Amino acid sequence: MGPVLVLAGPGSGKTKTLTFRIAFLVSSKLVAPKNILALTFTNKAAAEMRQRVSALLARYSTAAEQLTMGTFHSVCARLLRKEIGTLGYAPDFVIFDSQDQQRLLKEVLEDLRIDPKRTPASLFSALISRAKNLLQLPSELDLGLESPLREKLQEVYSRYQDRLYKQNALDFDDLLMLMVKILENFPKVLEKYRGTFTYILVDEYQDTNRAQYQLLRLLGEHRNLFVVGDDAQSIYGFRGSNIRNILDFEKDFPESLIIKLEQNYRSTKNIIFGAQKVIEINSEQKPKTLWTQNSSGEKIKLHAAEDERAEAEFVAKKIIQLASGQTAEELTYEPEPAGYSILDRFIRARKMYGQQLSQFRSLALPQMPKTHESLTEYAVLYRTHAQSRALEEVFIESGIPYQIVGGLKFYERREIKDVLAYLRLTLNFRDLVSLKRIINEPPRGIGDKSYLIIRDCILDGAAKDNDLSLKILRTSLAEIELLPKQWQATQDFFGLLEEFTEFPKKQTLPELIYVVTKKTGYEKFLRDGSEQGETRWENVKELVTVANKYKNLPWREAVQQLLEEVALMAEIDNKDDKRDSVTMMTLHSAKGLEFDNVFFVGLEEGILPHSRSLMDPSELSEEVRLAYVGLTRARKRLFLIYASSRRIFGQQQRGNPSRVLKVIPTEVLEYSGGAKPFQTKDEATTELTVEELDF
Repeated sequence: MGPVLVLAGPGSGKTKTLTFRIAFLVSSKLVAPKNILALTFTNKAAAEMRQRVSALLARYSTAAEQLTMGTFHSVCARLLRKEIGTLGYAPDFVIFDSQDQQRLLKEVLEDLRIDPKRTPASLFSALISRAKNLLQLPSELDLGLESPLREKLQEVYSRYQDRLYKQNALDFDDLLMLMVKILENFPKVLEKYRGTFTYILVDEYQDTNRAQYQLLRLLGEHRNLFVVGDDAQSIYGFRGSNIRNILDFEKDFPESLIIKLEQNYRSTKNIIFGAQKVIEINSEQKPKTLWTQNSSGEKIKLHAAEDERAEAEFVAKKIIQLASGQTAEELTYEPEPAGYSILDRFIRARKMYGQQLSQFRSLALPQMPKTHESLTEYAVLYRTHAQSRALEEVFIESGIPYQIVGGLKFYERREIKDVLAYLRLTLNFRDLVSLKRIINEPPRGIGDKSYLIIRDCILDGAAKDNDLSLKILRTSLAEIELLPKQWQATQDFFGLLEEFTEFPKKQTLPELIYVVTKKTGYEKFLRDGSEQGETRWENVKELVTVANKYKNLPWREAVQQLLEEVALMAEIDNKDDKRDSVTMMTLHSAKGLEFDNVFFVGLEEGILPHSRSLMDPSELSEEVRLAYVGLTRARKRLFLIYASSRRIFGQQQRGNPSRVLKVIPTEVLEYSGGAKPFQTKDEATTELTVEELDF
């Protein structure tokens, strides 16, 4: 008994260790099942834990049902139903999701007359979440912000929390914060649960934040705390997790037992050796040496692609080869229509990709044969969701079924659909589906009632005049009955649409998108200071890269072709969305998963490590841990791919290989494309920090 920290490397049997520990405690009668609390982070992990424990304790009647197991939030919600009356709430409180939270915050901002364009609700939401994860009530607020934002936040947070209270509602972060506040301020409640949970087990301890840490400190006064984690896989700093919780475990519990699980049962020797060298460049860590008794396996493939399109083509060809058992020479290509000449291919290439004759290369891609092995063991990993666009296009053209985990498909994302809706209205302002989507996006004060009046005006005008123009419509809109604020917002909106329709014919589609996102305020609306906002803006920039394919066409024709391409792609994509498919996901979504074949793309400076991390040593270290997570997802084959250039916001930019590639030993690598060794033998033996590893 007593505190135990299990440092479990990837593929070392972390879940098995945790579940067997629970089974041992129960079967040995060291702890009664009702006195055991087991916590994890996701519903999936919690369900798997319960399933395994139930199987192990099958002969012990109802032992598994007596355990308290679940995510931190679900367990706290369960406890709050019993104890929240101490804070004046009723036990039948409701839990607001993120959309409910946003709606409530917008009401608060409106009441306080705070301009949502200058300080949007999403910014306040992110800051309030951070405060709650740090256990700060409005009166205790201290996020290091400067005036006047600090005063605004305190006022908004206070009013927001009052509104929640009056509606008997909690948001997601309240579940942890309020439970901790109850334990801190009501000794009898704390004493009760310390007596109930005499043994606590925690999975993924490296991902705990301040609130979760304090919860464990309060309940774990008996010191019977068994935590499993890996500081080398701490990758959720942006969500508030604190790596110091696991690094300082021995300071918090000097009598603790430290157990290292360093044997990997998942991957080949070559993969493990390469991953170990990458994680060693982290300056602050609990040292572990990952090893395996598995075979050496194939070497890690390092490939240099020309650009993101070539990167995607390389991945597609390799997947088809491996899944079908074909050689490169045996790959089948979709036959071109009869009479299709080289000139036809060139015109198609230039039309689609804006390429000059000197840049032309064949667009023919191999096709996935009908007979192939299961694709469930193939995964493509990337740093951000915006990188999926080129991969999706090539996979669809090659007939490779895929599914995206942890995010929507590129053209189904909210921000992409919003920008496309603006483009559709520029061509056809009577497109009411698009109008309803973005007439109040970003917020203009045009609500549902106003929209219905505008819709009826458009429908009446179209019925009277089949050639209804924007100018005629605006005249009609001047006569409709709206309140002054909504009337002016409507006039401004359709005035912008008219301006967009009169965009000079010689201008390009990327230029049009730039003007639309600027003049409508959509860029500012997305870039609200939050991590999510920056990610959504990166996706819009990726759409500009797509639009750049049509830069040689007049913008109106380019819009038509882009919208047609997206419509056709969505239809094909729906047909190919099968269970037997390649998995595409970000590195953050991949943690805890494993595949036989992993393609790790976008290994360039500015992407991984991300450009936002380059000036902060702690964030740079987290990027290295992300790379480590990506490398250790592979069981048998690992492909590392970087592009010599990549289109970002429509501009072709040269790229340097990621610094993490420099430390992977040459003896475990096999090179292709333009890839070559980054280090000499002398350099290979030199110990460098992540900050020093720069190309």
